[in-house]
Amino acid sequence: MFKTKKNRFVTLELNEYVIRAIVMNNQDINQAVIYEQPLSAGIFEGDSIRDEMALYEMFKSLVDVWGIKRHDVRFFVPDSSVMMKTFEHPADVVGNKLKAYVEMELGQTIHLPFTNPLIDVYDAKPNDGEATLFAAPSEEVNKLASLLDDVSLTPTVADVRSLSTIRLLEKLNLFTHQKSYLITDWSIAGLSISIYTPGKLEFLRYQAIETPIKLWESRIVDEEEVILVYEGDIEEYRMLLIDQIAEIDRILNFYRFSLYKGEKAVDEIIILGDSPEMDYIVNEMRATYDTPIQFIDDSRVQNSYPNLNAKYIPLIGLVLKEAF
Repeated sequence: MFKTKKNRFVTLELNEYVIRAIVMNNQDINQAVIYEQPLSAGIFEGDSIRDEMALYEMFKSLVDVWGIKRHDVRFFVPDSSVMMKTFEHPADVVGNKLKAYVEMELGQTIHLPFTNPLIDVYDAKPNDGEATLFAAPSEEVNKLASLLDDVSLTPTVADVRSLSTIRLLEKLNLFTHQKSYLITDWSIAGLSISIYTPGKLEFLRYQAIETPIKLWESRIVDEEEVILVYEGDIEEYRMLLIDQIAEIDRILNFYRFSLYKGEKAVDEIIILGDSPEMDYIVNEMRATYDTPIQFIDDSRVQNSYPNLNAKYIPLIGLVLKEAF
């Protein structure tokens, strides 16, 4: 949703409990510098900024500590705000013309439930007369972009987190042609679900997990990695996870019977994320579904990126967004 020209940049992920960054000072991601910083409760509510001054002060300090002043920054649009919509377009509208076409048609043939949207267009199969629009309200994205600008950083790319994740999974050759994949990305406070058939994103949804962030304690291990420990009744939290796992079944049935009238189903489920309960989630998913399940763990990522682990999958995908 922005543009970048430099090789020196930062990919940034923020949520209610942590800031993660991959700092690229050259073209080799294996030479990148990785940072994590716990966030105090109350700075974010869901994926919306609630205490701008506290976030500003933290960024101001981190820019100096991390040595990233005047770096370009790539970041994610809030998951809960992203809307995906397929649209048809004239045969002569291709490539760079698609975004201008959407802007012209907004409010005419293309309708969105909010004003002043930020938009991006993905054309999986050029010349087929169909493309996919991703849109989000501009307020939250502009709020973060302005804050980054205030601390001497240059916001250049705002991407959809699920697209960055898919970009990395494609790079790792995890998809087979013509198979359909349901991708689940688990965080402490939310679940991103997408259904992807190579070349086409067919479904996108974000579901909040209503857990009080104040019950999650941040701990720093090995002087750099942030881990989260639940201070409440873990069985109560796991019941929330079970609810989400049950909802996945409804999405699988919707895809198979409502979208494809029983003629097509998801072939494989992919599980990834930074939830401290990943082992529990994987075991429950495997016990619940007959659909083949693939868990993308640290070792799978480190086969290609030795210095990175699975919780950095979206950020690696954001590094890959534009070829050098």
